[in-house]
Amino acid sequence: MGGDRAVTDERDAELDADLLVVGGGIAGLVSAWTAAEAGRRVTVLESAGHVGGPVAAHVLAGLEMDAGTESFATRGGRVEPLLAELGLADRVVEPNPVGAWVGYRYQGRFAASRLPRTGMLGIPGDLDEHGTAYGELVEAIGAEGARAARRDLTLPPTVGVDATDPGATTLGALVEARMGRAVIDRLVAPVAGGIYSGDPYEMPVESVAHGLLSALVEVGTLSDAVRHLQAQRAPGSAVRGLVGGMHMLTDRLRDRIVAAGGRILLHREVDGIERTAEGWRVRVAAVGDRPSSGSPMSPGVCDPGSQTCHTASQLVLATTADPALRLLELSEAGPWAHPAAVALVTLVVDDARLDVEPRGTGMLVTADAPDVQAKAMTHASAKWRWIADAAASGHPGRHVLRLSYGRAGQPSTMTDDELCAQAVRDVRVLTDVDIADRAVAATAVHRWLNVQPSARADEIRQRVDAAAANLGDLAVVGSWRSGTGLASVLPYAREQTLRLLGHPDRPRNGTSGASTADTTYEEVAK
Repeated sequence: MGGDRAVTDERDAELDADLLVVGGGIAGLVSAWTAAEAGRRVTVLESAGHVGGPVAAHVLAGLEMDAGTESFATRGGRVEPLLAELGLADRVVEPNPVGAWVGYRYQGRFAASRLPRTGMLGIPGDLDEHGTAYGELVEAIGAEGARAARRDLTLPPTVGVDATDPGATTLGALVEARMGRAVIDRLVAPVAGGIYSGDPYEMPVESVAHGLLSALVEVGTLSDAVRHLQAQRAPGSAVRGLVGGMHMLTDRLRDRIVAAGGRILLHREVDGIERTAEGWRVRVAAVGDRPSSGSPMSPGVCDPGSQTCHTASQLVLATTADPALRLLELSEAGPWAHPAAVALVTLVVDDARLDVEPRGTGMLVTADAPDVQAKAMTHASAKWRWIADAAASGHPGRHVLRLSYGRAGQPSTMTDDELCAQAVRDVRVLTDVDIADRAVAATAVHRWLNVQPSARADEIRQRVDAAAANLGDLAVVGSWRSGTGLASVLPYAREQTLRLLGHPDRPRNGTSGASTADTTYEEVAK
């Protein structure tokens, strides 16, 4: 991002600090900001050439927009207070409430219907056959499928839950056992797959819908459990965004860290970490140099040349899961997740027929839907008023659409040009508007890596927590540890950093070390 000019990009700087943060994604930035605002000397080490990860910006056809994450969930009400602290409260905005659609195969052809608006991850939250929501459910999965879903109301709460290990219960197994296959195929698979790029039968419930199993036990049915969790979120939309884009969160965090005296070092790939009597020593190799293969660091030794050592009294690991496990010498506990490459194509299109928002704010697509390769589409200028106003300024009928490609086990192998051409073809099918090639004003492709937690996710988290507690003066943050989405990532990173600052401790068993090589698509339905 252009705003990263404020970030240090020196290749030979070293800085002792009170707190070292390994990873400059959004979790790492929150940790660094929290510590810097508390008066700590902070250094962030980021292997890439920019910070924020997928909470990033791009400019297309003169429009500055989000290149990745475009919204945050309102559940828990914990994101907006943080945004207010950063001076962004006046930019918080709700999306168009018109809702989204789902596309699927019906009698061999592509068909589409509205998504029921009372669901979570596609799970219906209202099965009252006399209500409006039930009518939407019938439209989406048919009368027979809706009747099957109502079995949930008569089943004991234990049905669908793994009897020997409830934590191993998968989303697919739970929903199919209680509501039937139609709910999976038409709703849960496209919604959950659109978010996590995975198969619901491989998604542990607690990893993708934390609290759902305990709510099921408490209230007795899955549909009631969904409503129970929804009632805990703030009034209004399930998601909100920022006027100007969510990337403003990255910009503001970066600026606050630097203003408070913090240091953000780009092109720093962590090669190893070592616990010392004074705190932590972190070995870094500039990107482009090959990090060592993982042998433990020799105490007190850092190789000269491209590698540098950074020391601090406390450490935050804010990397993705596998690098963190390698740094903690817990690689044998993994792999944490099954990565899925996701390509996000943004189109700027001049066609006034899209003014009527033919598919609401967007569409999720089942894997077997014919004539389409996209797994999801967001009609961004229909979803967000600020994008609509910016797009239409001087260009009446201009629209912005975002299409996502790449499902679990089926990464997109198309080139950027091929993806853009496919996206135009897909938009024609998804919107039922025959957009001309000449109407496409601009295109862009961004590629991100989504991860679907493995069935051993809870066990791995427990081992990481135990290792962190044993080492002391260490916090581990990030979506893999806190749960996905900004509503989980931001408060968790903040809480763990505050805990670290308020309760420093020393190694429990003398000096120990670890060393290894270091290395979201938003929910349309919300």
